[in-house]
Amino acid sequence: MDAIWNWGNDLIVLIQTVQNPGLNAIFNALTFLGEEAFLLLIFPCMLWVINKPVGVRLPYLVLTSIALNTWVKFSFNHPRPFEWPSIETSPVLRLNDGARGPGLPSGHTQNSLALWFYLALQFRRTWLWFAAVILFILISFSRIYLGVHFPTDVLGGAILGLVLLLGFVALEPRATAVLSAQPLAVQMGLAVIAPLVIILIWPISDALAAMAVLPGFGLGVIFEREKIGFETTGSPGKRLIRLLVGLVLLVIIYEGLDLIIPAEGHSLYLPLAITRYSITGFWVSSGAPWLFKRLNLA
Repeated sequence: MDAIWNWGNDLIVLIQTVQNPGLNAIFNALTFLGEEAFLLLIFPCMLWVINKPVGVRLPYLVLTSIALNTWVKFSFNHPRPFEWPSIETSPVLRLNDGARGPGLPSGHTQNSLALWFYLALQFRRTWLWFAAVILFILISFSRIYLGVHFPTDVLGGAILGLVLLLGFVALEPRATAVLSAQPLAVQMGLAVIAPLVIILIWPISDALAAMAVLPGFGLGVIFEREKIGFETTGSPGKRLIRLLVGLVLLVIIYEGLDLIIPAEGHSLYLPLAITRYSITGFWVSSGAPWLFKRLNLA
């Protein structure tokens, strides 16, 4: 791998010869579009405002992608460009402070491909396909320009994201049909148990956060379907108001629960962290829709 990393290092150094504060700001803004925080904001926007069925399925794809990327990263344990100590190459500039953990595969590349291409597949709009391709290219290139991923990391993320996307598109309708035919108690049990088992197998921080959202989110989906019956229809004004109200309360819940989480390594860290993320997921899929109906915003 040394020769490949040396080649990647030299390419990044060449690209960074044109770096300047303006370009740095542009590519940091582009890379934010692949950040997990931004991706997670897409869920409530889709579920509360745009399209409920897609909003229910999308978190399972993207959160699985985040967890899978984390596991693969720590399995390969490859360095990032700014960590590569070869004396044959010039040093890469680190132009983004958010990168952490091993480098291969690029999570921004993988997750943005899964997200945007899935939305393009679901809505089948030419402009959305164009936007998905452009965003994917720019977000992927930003990781190289900023010096936080080798080109091979980006390639690995693209391959893994494509494989995951194709697998999800092929298997999700069948899995949904099978689960829908099960008794309600079985559906609720699987919604909680399956993500928890995955967490306990390998509780790495980012993977834990992604998977821990799903128990609460899954239970909320079932509760909303059986008891609430929320729809995304409504005037643009109502949609905007419920989005703002829901997001403000989402931040309050998410950040407020963080105050009770002890440091990682504490005996209560894992159960309380799972509880925090699950409650957040439940709010997105059920709590907010319930409130919207109570406030006549849906």
